[in-house]
Amino acid sequence: MHASFSNKWQGLGSAFPFLLLCDALAVLALSAGNVAVSWWIVTKGGAAHLSAFGIAAALTMLIALPLMSALGDRHAKSRLMAWGLLGAVITAVGLALMASMGVYRIELIIAIYAVDVIAFAVVMPAVSSIAADLVPADRLADALGLQKSAQSLGRLMGPVMGGAVVALGSVSHGLWVYSAMLTVAALSAFAIPAIAHTSGVARAHWSEEVRAGLRAKWRIPIDRNWTIYAFVTMLFLFPAIGMLLPVKVHSLSLGANWLGAIEAALGLGMLLGAFWGAPRVIFWLGRFRACMAAIVVSAVAITGVALGTQGWVLVLGFGIAGFSMSVSQLVGQTHRALAVPDHFRARFASVNIMVMQLAAMLGPAIAGVALGMMEVSAVYTGFGLSLLLVTLAFPLVPGIRHFLALDHGEVKGWYGRQHPAVFGLDGVAVQRGLP
Repeated sequence: MHASFSNKWQGLGSAFPFLLLCDALAVLALSAGNVAVSWWIVTKGGAAHLSAFGIAAALTMLIALPLMSALGDRHAKSRLMAWGLLGAVITAVGLALMASMGVYRIELIIAIYAVDVIAFAVVMPAVSSIAADLVPADRLADALGLQKSAQSLGRLMGPVMGGAVVALGSVSHGLWVYSAMLTVAALSAFAIPAIAHTSGVARAHWSEEVRAGLRAKWRIPIDRNWTIYAFVTMLFLFPAIGMLLPVKVHSLSLGANWLGAIEAALGLGMLLGAFWGAPRVIFWLGRFRACMAAIVVSAVAITGVALGTQGWVLVLGFGIAGFSMSVSQLVGQTHRALAVPDHFRARFASVNIMVMQLAAMLGPAIAGVALGMMEVSAVYTGFGLSLLLVTLAFPLVPGIRHFLALDHGEVKGWYGRQHPAVFGLDGVAVQRGLP
């Protein structure tokens, strides 16, 4: 085990640990901060204010992501992460001051948090794509696995920390802790070297670069169809691991401790998968079969949760689902990140996050309508079975088997070689004798 851990770190470079620290702290801070903000709003303004806050935050992120998408391809990603996180620190301090002074105005909270969301719209695509700039192509799978582990650890500990600080102290204490962790995350980002892309492709106007990123995403059949597939999958997965869970737990007359245990099982499963299990499963089965098996097992586990009537069944189901999700995510993210030319990578990451945000809005809305007509067990089962049916369509993504069969050296810049005109690489392709 020790040798395996050492092998994961070998050759990743001196900057990569700062990325892990930054990523883990940012996710930890965001998870803990969300608990504090949500508890503040629900206790002061009720469910209506919390709903308005959630919708405003989701819409802001949905609009900001495509508008900010070109920044990571024009400027050093580490500096965007650092300055974006500092922007988030300012908003966090503003919220903490409001809570400390006993000032509660939902419209002001929404306005301040909107700036926080815009800051993270700059940070998230950079964080998602910077590993490919820092480590060699043949080590990207290990790097992303460690990055996923750091994120999973943050998601696992964040809600627990946020809840404990608010319970033992107050909302203001939780928001000050949120501010402090974001500050350390920003300082960690400043420790990452600023790497500028030198693709040899002339820069266009910022708005044209945004449109170019969206066009490129659409014109590559495998990535377009993979993105559509992921969107439909997340329409059913997000409600299944999100809003339907507390309703299900409450319907079974289980306590809040069971809800916490189930959510922790998901994070623990993802942590074990990203850090230990995913590389082994991929080695045993190959990338395509590992990805296919993982998404099917996730869907079956979610369906089992929907049909379960005991707390331990739900804990087990979410643990298995988390482990399987880490396998499928590692396979997809590694290859797709490598396939995109360097000067488009942040824009592609932004579109992926934007699509997930849209699914995160529409999925719960569909589930909410269904809950108005059926019992939670029926709705949950319907979402689980729908998820299973959708996962079976994964092999229909054009060229997916061939794409996942490529090794890391072959897949590096593969989209650019297959579609040079899409990325403005015609001259580069001709010089290299590529199609």
